[in-house]
Amino acid sequence: MIKTNKKGVFAITVVAVLIVASMAGAIILLQDAPAEDPGDLKLTVVDDRGKSVYFADSPQTIVSLGSSFTEIIIALNESDRLVGVDYSGAALEGIPENVTDLGKTSTLSMESLLYLEPDVVIIWNFSMYASLIKDMEDKGLKVVAYYPKNVSQVLSTMERIGDMLGANATAVVDSMKARVNAVVERTASLTDDQRTRVYLELTSMSGQTVGSGTLSHELITMAGGANIFANSTSNFLANREHVIDRNPEVIVVENSSPHDEQYFRGAYASTDAVMNDRIHRIAAGTLTTSPRLVDALEDLARWLQPELFP
Repeated sequence: MIKTNKKGVFAITVVAVLIVASMAGAIILLQDAPAEDPGDLKLTVVDDRGKSVYFADSPQTIVSLGSSFTEIIIALNESDRLVGVDYSGAALEGIPENVTDLGKTSTLSMESLLYLEPDVVIIWNFSMYASLIKDMEDKGLKVVAYYPKNVSQVLSTMERIGDMLGANATAVVDSMKARVNAVVERTASLTDDQRTRVYLELTSMSGQTVGSGTLSHELITMAGGANIFANSTSNFLANREHVIDRNPEVIVVENSSPHDEQYFRGAYASTDAVMNDRIHRIAAGTLTTSPRLVDALEDLARWLQPELFP
């Protein structure tokens, strides 16, 4: 006959009940506890992921992981809110001396970021940063991700960042719109034959040129040009022979290029651009989704349509 220890059975039973009860309680807590109650918060920001991010008030401390966003914050005269930026933003004019350079976003130190205790992190909504964004949010940081791809979206992003910061972006955006319109009003009616064939080389993109569907292509078109690689849909390294075959009338390269003008004169000697002395260097960083894109547009317009923009 097997003897049963009643005290032991009771103890095991109690422990089992407690475990089940605690598990049930955990499940209830996980189900019932809201991540955040927007009803208690004043400000809602919807980013380019379609995600709503809630704030009690306008963020006062900002980490900007994208030089374009940093430039927007500077243009809105809100640079004093910056506590950290990525390496590309650290070199910008107008950055306060006490702002932390966090290096490349791809190798970001989470410890350094958390130490800054930012009210918000603004970052590109790139798929390559998806895991980083999740990691930041899992650690309790509020992340707002934007991905402007054209001039209209850049202007909209400026307004949205202004709204988030409680800063009036209207004057800055209206000024940019007026400058853009002043160019487009003169170039919109140009025929294909009147547009200037242009080859653009971006040092910031490792010497790549641009296809349609890119911001640089849009700026070329607005400025009265015809991108010789418009048949492509993305940035890529162009074959020299293909550039020569398409015979650009103007060559534009960023001023950060390691190649001097003599290199381009030699590489593309048979093109109209070289024979007519129409090689131009554009300021690096202006062909981006930042407020300086208008500077790039005006430079391109003068080079591509000098009769319209003397």
